[in-house]
This record gives sequence, C-alpha cells and structure tokens, in this order.
Amino acid sequence: MAPMKRQRSMLDDGDTEIIDVESAQSSFQQASRKKSRVSYDEPQGTDSEDDSDEELFQEQATQYVTQQRSRKKMDNEPADNGIIETVTCTNFMCHGFLEITLGPLINFIIGHNGSGKSAILTAITICLGGKATATNRGQSLKSFIKEGEESSMLSVKIKNTAESSYQQEVYGDSIIVERHFSRSGSSSFKLKSSTGRLISTRKGDLEEICDYFALQIDNPMNVLTQDMARQFLNNSTPSDKYKFFMKGTQLEHLDGDYLIVEQNVDTIEQDLYRKSEDVKVFQERAEKAKALLALSEQQDTLRERISNLSDMMAWAQVEEQERLLLGFDKRLRRADENIRTLEITSTNLSESFSQTEHSFEHANKSAEDMRAVLAPLQEEKDRVKAEHDRFKAEGLTLHAEQREIAGEINVAKDRIKKAEKDIEDEYKRLSDADGGGHALRRQEIEEKRTEAVEAKRRLRGHENEFPALEDNRRRAHTEYEESQEPVQRKRRDVQECEQRLSTMLKDRGQQQGGYQPNMPRLLNAIRQDDRFLQKPVGPLGSHVRLLKPVWSSILEKSLGGALDSFIVTSKQDQSRLSDLMKRVSCPCQIFIGNNSQIDTREHEPDQKFDTSLRVLEIDDALAKKQLIINQGIDQTILIKDRKEAIDKMNSTKLPNVKQCFTLNVEPGTGVRLGYGYGGGLSESFIQAFRGTPRMKTDIEYQINAQRELLQKLKTELNRLEQRQRDLRSHSTRCEQAIVRHRRDTGDLQIEMQQAESIVDELQDALDQDAIEEGRLDVLKDHLQEAKDEQNTHENSYGESINAKDKNNESLRNTRNQMAEMDLEIKEKEAMVIKAESKATNCANKRAAALREMNAAFESIESVKKDRAELETERKEKFDQVEDFIRQASDICSRVPVDEGETGESLERKMEKLGNDLRRAEQRLGASAAQIGADASKTFQAYVQARDEVESIEQLAQLLKTTLVNRRNRWRMFQKHITSRARIQFFYLLSERGFRGGLMANHKEKKLDLKVEPDETLKENKGRKTMTLSGGEKSFSTVCLLLSLWDAMGAPIRCLDEFDVFMDSVNRDVSMDMMIKAARRSIGKQFILITPQSMGNVDQQGDVKIIKMHDPERGQKQLNFPKA
Repeated sequence: MAPMKRQRSMLDDGDTEIIDVESAQSSFQQASRKKSRVSYDEPQGTDSEDDSDEELFQEQATQYVTQQRSRKKMDNEPADNGIIETVTCTNFMCHGFLEITLGPLINFIIGHNGSGKSAILTAITICLGGKATATNRGQSLKSFIKEGEESSMLSVKIKNTAESSYQQEVYGDSIIVERHFSRSGSSSFKLKSSTGRLISTRKGDLEEICDYFALQIDNPMNVLTQDMARQFLNNSTPSDKYKFFMKGTQLEHLDGDYLIVEQNVDTIEQDLYRKSEDVKVFQERAEKAKALLALSEQQDTLRERISNLSDMMAWAQVEEQERLLLGFDKRLRRADENIRTLEITSTNLSESFSQTEHSFEHANKSAEDMRAVLAPLQEEKDRVKAEHDRFKAEGLTLHAEQREIAGEINVAKDRIKKAEKDIEDEYKRLSDADGGGHALRRQEIEEKRTEAVEAKRRLRGHENEFPALEDNRRRAHTEYEESQEPVQRKRRDVQECEQRLSTMLKDRGQQQGGYQPNMPRLLNAIRQDDRFLQKPVGPLGSHVRLLKPVWSSILEKSLGGALDSFIVTSKQDQSRLSDLMKRVSCPCQIFIGNNSQIDTREHEPDQKFDTSLRVLEIDDALAKKQLIINQGIDQTILIKDRKEAIDKMNSTKLPNVKQCFTLNVEPGTGVRLGYGYGGGLSESFIQAFRGTPRMKTDIEYQINAQRELLQKLKTELNRLEQRQRDLRSHSTRCEQAIVRHRRDTGDLQIEMQQAESIVDELQDALDQDAIEEGRLDVLKDHLQEAKDEQNTHENSYGESINAKDKNNESLRNTRNQMAEMDLEIKEKEAMVIKAESKATNCANKRAAALREMNAAFESIESVKKDRAELETERKEKFDQVEDFIRQASDICSRVPVDEGETGESLERKMEKLGNDLRRAEQRLGASAAQIGADASKTFQAYVQARDEVESIEQLAQLLKTTLVNRRNRWRMFQKHITSRARIQFFYLLSERGFRGGLMANHKEKKLDLKVEPDETLKENKGRKTMTLSGGEKSFSTVCLLLSLWDAMGAPIRCLDEFDVFMDSVNRDVSMDMMIKAARRSIGKQFILITPQSMGNVDQQGDVKIIKMHDPERGQKQLNFPKA
C-alpha cells in the first residue's frame, strides 16, 4: 500500500475557503488491457451546466490567486524532509568525481557548455530509480559511464527530519541512495542511513521512499530535461501541451486507474449474471431435499432403537477390553513378586560369591607364597645334591688311588730292604780287598750324593705346589664356565626386549600384537555370525585404555588371561563362541555376564588413592563389571613408592582395600601387598610383563619404557660380560702360573740332574780306580731308586689322605645340609599341597557360586525381560482400551450394558433392526443419514450461492457508486486545476504587461495559449504562439510552466536551460518571475540550470548559485559513445 501523501494546510481568509489540491495519485497500477467499457463514460451534461461550473471554478481560482498575491511577503521556509541535500557522481558522463551540495530552496546551476550541468539532473533521475531512456541522454546505463572507466556510482542524500520523516528510527536525519552500474550490464541499489550503515538493496524500498515523499522522478513536468524543455518551450503543439498538463498533474494516471475499475466492474456483472442462474438451480434442489427429508423423519423411532443398541455395543466392547486389561495387571503383580524374590536370592548369592571370592584370593595367595618359598629351597637342594655327588665321586676316586699307592709303597719297601742287604755285603767284600782308600773316595761321593738329594728334595717340594695351582685353575675355569649361562640368558633377554621394541615401533598404534595370532580370525568370525543373541564382548583388553602407562607392566601381569577373555550373556552364546574358538584355533576364557548395572561408588577406597579401576578407562559396561567381580580392580590401590605403600598398608586396615600394587626398583616389576586372615601384611613379587601390551595406552610411553628396560638389560649384560672377562683373565693367570711352575720345575730338574752328573763323574772315577766296585754302584742305584720310589709314593699317599679327609668333611656337610633341606622341603611341600588343595576347593566353590550368581542374574534378566514384554503388551492393551473408549465416547457418553448382553448379541439385534430400517429406506431411495446429509449440503449450497450473489451485487453497486463519485471528483479536480492554471497564467503574463489566456479543451485534449504583447490593443483577445517572436514565445511558455508547477505537489522542481532562446529582457523578467514564484511555493526545492550568468538576480539567503568548472582544455563535446 502506497503511503499517504502529505497535504498542505487549508488557507482560510474571511468567509471564503479555498482548498489547495496539489496533486492527484492513485494506488492502482496502469494497465494496457483494452476492453470495451460498459456504461461509465462521462455523464452528458448541458453546456450551460459546464459553463456555470467553469465560471464557479474561475471565480474561486481568481479569489485564491488574488489573495495569494495580495498578502504580504512571507519568508520561504525549507521543507523538513523530501528534498535533496547532496548529489555525488563518480565516473558519470563527463565527471570523474563530482559532489554538489544543494540549497533547500532555490538553486541555480550555471556554467559553460560542456561543463556537465545537465549531468546533475540526469544523475538525480537515474539514482532515484528513473530509466535511462527517460533522460533522453542514452539508451542504457552503460552509456553514462565515463569513457575509459568500467563502472560508475551515483549517490543522492535526501533530507529526513521532523515528525513526518520516513522511518527516522532506521535511517536517521538523512537517507542516502546509491546506485552502482557497470559496462557489463550489472546494476544495484543501496539504501543507507545517515551514518552510512546499509539498510536495504531492494528497489521496491526505494520506490516506497519516492512515493512517501512524492518524488515524481518520471514526471516530465517535475524534472524537465534539456530536450524536454526545448520541446515544451518551442516545438510543442496544443496536444503536446495538454499531455504535459495531464502527466504533470497526475490526471492521466488517475484516468488509467479508473479504466481498470470499469473493466473489473464489467467482469463482475458478467459473473453476477451466471451466478444468478445457478442460484435458481440450487433453490429447486433445496426444495426437493426438504420434501424427501420430511418423509425420512417418519422412521426416527426405529433409528433411535438402533442408536441405543449401537451405543450399548460400543461400551460392551470397551468392558470386554477392560476385563482383558485387568488380566494383564494380575500377571504384572505376579511378575513383580517373582522379581523381588529373585533379587533377594541374587543378593544372597552375590554375598556368598564375594565370600568365596575373598577365600579364593586368600587361598590362591597362600599357595603362591608357599610355592614361592619352596622353589628356592628345591633349587638349593639340587645344588647341594650336585656338590654331594661330586664329592662322593671324588672320594671313591681317592680311595682307589690310596689302595694303589699303598701297594706301590709296600713293593718299594721290599726292594729297599733287598738293596740295602746287597750293598752291605758288597761293602764288606771291598773293604776286605782295598784296605781303606776306597772308603775316602766313597765319602766324597756320598757328600755329592747328599747335594743331589737336596736338589731332588727341592724339586719334589716344588712339584708338591702343583695340585694347589691346578685346583685354582680348575676353580677359575669352573667359575668362568658358570658365568657363561647368565650372560647367555641376559643376551636372550636383550634380544627379546629389542624384538618387542622393534614390534612396537613397527606396529605403532595397533593393539592386536599382544593377543594370540588367530585373534583377528576369531573377531572376524564373530562379526560375521548373526546367530548370537547378543554379540560377545572381547577381548577385554581391547575395551580397556590405560590412563597412566607407568602401571602397564604390573596391571598386564596381574590381570593376566582376563584381558584375553570374552563375555557373553547366555549359555547359548557361550556354546556358540566356544565352537568358533575351536574352529579358528584361538581358545580363550569365556565369562557369562548380564546387563544389570553395578554401582561400586560406596565400596571404593578413598578418592586420594589411585585404583586399578580409576586408571583404566573401560568403554563397555559388561567388561567393566566382569573385571570388578573377577579381578577386584575397584578395591586394588596403586602407590608408586614402595615404602609409602608399606606404611599405608601397615598403619591401619584401609577400608574397601583388598590389595595394593607398588613399583619395584627393577623396571616393570612390582610388589603385591595384601591382608591375611590374621590382619598381617603379606608381600609377593610381581615379575615384569615381557609381552606386547594388550591394553590401549600411550604407545609412546610404552616405547620409551621398553627403551629404558632395554638400556637397563644392556647395562646388566655389560656387567655380566665384564665379570666373565675378569673370570677369564683369572683363569688365564692360573694357566700362566702352572706354565711358570712347570718352567721352574724344569730348572730344578736341570739342577738336580747336574748334581747327579757330578756324582756320576765321581762314581766313574771311582770306577776307574776300582773296576771291581761297579757292582756296588749298581746296587746303590737300585737302593736309591727304591727309596725315591718309596718317597714318591709316600708323598702321593699323604696328599691323597689329606684330600680324602677334606672330601669326607665335605660329604658330611652336604649330607647334613641335604637332610635338613629334605625335612624343610617335605614340610613346605606338605604346606603347598595343603594350600593348593584349599585353593582348589575355594576355586570350585567360587566357580559354583559364580555360576549360581550368574544363573540368578540371568533369571532376573529373563523375568524382567518377560515383564517388560508383558508391560509392553499391557500398554498396547491399555492404548487399545483408551482407543476403544475414545471411539465409544465419539459415539456417545458411557451407558450401562444390560445384564447378559455381549457385543455379539447386541450386534445380532442391531442387524435385525438394521434390516428393517434398510427395507424402509429402500422405499425412500436412501438412508436417513444420507437424506439428512444431502438436504443439509443442498441447503448450505443454496444459502452460500445466494449470499455470494448478494455480496457480489453489493460490491458491484458499491464500485459503480464509487466510480461515479470518483469520476465526478476527477472532473471537478480537472476543472479546478485548469481554472487555477488559467488565472495564474494570466497574472504571470501581466508581470510584463502582456495580456492573454489559457485555453483548455478537455474533450479534444488540447491546451493552447493566446498572448497579446501589445498592451494598447484592448479589444484584441490575443495571438497564437506561432505569431510571437522567439523571446515572447519563450516568456509565454515559462508563464505556462510556472502555472502548471503551481498546481503540482512534488517537493522538487527541476528545469534545464529554460532561457536558451530568450533575449536579455525576457530572460531578466522570466528569471525574476521564476524566483518570485519559487518564493511563493513554500517548502519547495527548485533546481534551475542555465548557461547564462546570474549577475542580475536578486540573490538573497534562499538562492544558491552553483557554478560548474569549465570543461577540460581541448574538449569540444561530451564523451558520449556513438550510437
């Protein structure tokens, strides 16, 4: 809807009231449809009536103009809104950039030809939504872009103040309209507030603003361009002037709107005739339906009985469904009682399982402790037994050696006795033969022989040192051999650690490496098998994320095979999963769980402690529940420092704590601290986990931990290898000592041999003296050999005795140790057997309790599932009952059902009565409901058609009356505007002493003027404009333009080069006359363009002269593109 136009105030002077109608506009859109008008042409009146009306309007217009000119001069006040403040052009026509600030009242834009004066009016027209063709300056927007540029921008700022402003809360005191267009053909509008904020880009909003301020940009009388001004002032015919007059006053626009209304009235009357014929048809149908309905109402008694039975049958069905619903309620109560009984049983079984769990853990821990104590005892016994066997074998060897040496000694003694007797006999024989000389030589030989014996004794003493050296060498060699096994074992540990580290680096981020090789096949088989009631959960390690990797090794070791296990919720699923495991050769432990929730918050240790549960993030409820029940992760605390852990566990019994894990010095190992039955604290060592981690955790931490372990193992390996090298060096030194001993033995043997050589030489000299003594030396040699042999065997026997004593002592010690250890081992074995038997019994009891507990939970779940299904069925039945009640309520309110009546009996009765009613209705041709519905529909259609015809008749009559009234008012307005323009034209001609008049013929649509410049020709009514001079013609046309402007209501009037054909006298008079007319037009903004100077103009505060810059040097014409 177009906004209302601002109305000027009424001028009241004395008893005469003159209404100033500034403009006429309509909200109808002009249409080009050409239909024959019906009967709404101008009413044919008499010429006397037209003349009387013309005289009346002539008189009123004369009074108004006379009063307006006779009043004292009033100050021309600028309008509060709707006028242009600034115009900005960028790359437009001949302007690269131009910004013009206009005055609120009278503006003269002057300048030489080519300075771009007319571009300002063109910019206003284009920016405010006008078409390019309306300016007569170009055929499209891109023709206005400055030569050499690609785009252009125009901006017009419109004043927007006072109470009658347009959406001032949105736009502020000014509305900025921008239009952007380019050579590519794009064009857009932007509406901005006074602060430059973008409000809209719709052209419809711009049109609404122009309508609100009555900015008639497309009105040729409102913005008179240079070409239109030339045509209007010089070349216009009476018909052209009449067209300008009709367009300028908006009378032509109103006339087109009235044509549209007339065409619509014609269409309405044609439709009205057709609908009137239809009403007659509807009336006949209604009368027939009324007669048929009267016949049908005679069967109401039978229908009432059927209706009562129908109501009773509807509620009988409701009562049947309600009885079925009560049966569901009873079954639900029995199910609730069964669930409560089973929950009590499951609670007792859970407590029993907790007790057996605690007993199993304690028994298992005791058995592990006993086995841990027995293992080192057995190893020590094996070591002692090996030493005992070795000592025993050595003793047997020594005993045999002693018997052999004793025999050799006895043989040597017999030989000595025989040699001594032979020598004594030989001495006696020689003494008798030599007389004493031989005795002296014999004495020297004995001295040398004594020296030789001493050398031999030293050799024998040196040789006796050899067993000790050999024993040292043997022990060093044994220690070296024994050191090789730890080195090889440690090397294997290093290789395994390196292999694990390599596997971690290669399979970074994957967790499957810690499981059995066929685990992927098992998981794939589980995914493909759709016969499980509920998919198994597992392996449990894949559902566990370790939040603190420092506990990885200990938790992996303590949880053990549980991380490889699976959980199912039924025995059927367990059997199915077991078959799959056998098929893919991947056996794993299977637990049976249930989906009931478990809440451990009340049974967990203090929040200041880390527990196995708190450092694990478990993404599956079944896995979490199973680890809590079987592994006790909720009551296992974790303390890094061993001393702190022992202090915490020893201080007071921590509530809700079963055991504590703490770290050991060696990486990956730990210690388990637990409470015994007596309250004492027990400790057990936790070996390091050497496999690939199965729990998801920070792989980088695992890699770093594995690297640290590898470094530590390498350090230990280096230590063991260094000890091995030291032992090898010691063994080498022992070997070297034996070599040196053998070398010294050789030297002593040489010394002994030299001494014996001297004895031999003396003996040879003695033999030269007495060849006879040869037999004596031989005898002595035999004696000496026998003695030497005896000494050798005696020394060997002594050494063997000492060795046998030591061996016997060692045997006694090892035998005693073995006896003591056998007693202790038997005692410990009995304790282990007892503990293992107890652990087995506890395990069996725990397994039985677990099965019973799982069975109880499964029973609860089964009963709950059955109850849920029953509840669902009950709800469905309840909804069905509610639906039955709702359907029955739609039929009627609840009615009692007769005793003994059922839905079937009532249906039989209804069927009998229905047959009776149908036979009666067959005689009528339709049922009562159909007859009533058809009658109601027929009456409704008749009333609706009748009301619609009456409404259209009223609308048509109203449109006719309104159109006649509007036509009359339009003619009155036309006559009033014409009279006012005629009087104004007369007074404007008198400004220069001319006489003349404005002749308007609305029937022929012509407007012409007659002017008599010669004031002396009183009788002459005036001449036509064709007979006037150029200046007189231009002056007369300016008077006509000002007369028409006075009848227009637009706030802005623009005129381009109006004085181009005037001489100086006519120009001065016309200029003065236009300024006076502008000052009498209160609040109107005038934009007048002229190439002449304004030196003779009365320049007051309301006149603003804007001089354009001269065109660029060398520029002869504007840079318009060629057509």
